[in-house]
Amino acid sequence: MKKVTLLFVYFILTSLQAQSDQTISGPKYNFVCADFAKGEVVIVNQKGEVTQSFRAQNPNDVWSLPNGDVLFAYRRGVKLYGKEGTLKFEWKSKEKRDEIHTCQPLSDGNILIAQNGKSRLIEVNREGQIIKEIPVKSKKDDLHMRFRMCRKLLNGNYLCMISCDNEIREIDSSGKTVRTISNIPDVNMSKPHAVMRLKNGNTLFSTGAGVMAVEVDKNDKVVWKLESKDLPQIKMGFMTGLNRLPNGNTVICFYQGSHHIIEVNPKNELLWKWRLPKQRTVVSVQILDQEGDSTKGTILK
Repeated sequence: MKKVTLLFVYFILTSLQAQSDQTISGPKYNFVCADFAKGEVVIVNQKGEVTQSFRAQNPNDVWSLPNGDVLFAYRRGVKLYGKEGTLKFEWKSKEKRDEIHTCQPLSDGNILIAQNGKSRLIEVNREGQIIKEIPVKSKKDDLHMRFRMCRKLLNGNYLCMISCDNEIREIDSSGKTVRTISNIPDVNMSKPHAVMRLKNGNTLFSTGAGVMAVEVDKNDKVVWKLESKDLPQIKMGFMTGLNRLPNGNTVICFYQGSHHIIEVNPKNELLWKWRLPKQRTVVSVQILDQEGDSTKGTILK
């Protein structure tokens, strides 16, 4: 009788756990994301349906603009599509050896691009002209892993995600290094991917191979961190893009693992998880149901 009772309790507990998992499976918002390996950028609705897609080699760092246009980096450049699906702008690298993994729409209409080949940041106008260039040398000469998501800040500085060196370097408009984020206690900085400066002055970033999302203050003190042991109910693989929402929650995507996209609150509670049925490796995400303007730095990703 005792064994039967224990089995019954176990059955109830596992059933409740399954129901709990089911309630948080599936997308909670409309979003746009980039699939690096498949070569596709997709817009997905709250039902999990792909409503629009754009093909490109190894897309990364995708943005939705206020007018509904979609901007993203791809292996050889940057593309901008209108919401009706037509290509409105494209910038292509002229270098024989180059990779482009980052872009950012700027308030003046220009686009920030990081060139892995020439190891520099450039700002390009909508005519495709380079109007600003800042050399940024990495310690290691690694074409593929040199830069990931770099950002221009509201004060004119730049956050350079130098993935091959396992560091985040903040530089001013002349290229002078004013801060370096690396070697933080209890943080695995291996192959960092995404970085942003939050409204409170803190810096939020992901470490790809380190599989961590970390927020540090101006003194590099960790004020929030998410790692694999915090979410044993899922398998977290190579961590890529982040989107900090206005409510303080963080949306995270993965190149590898059991799920492509998750959302957690500041207490590291898993709110929803989703594996896109036809996608392979998600490297960048932006929630479309949030207030803000991606060209003015109020979309934090």
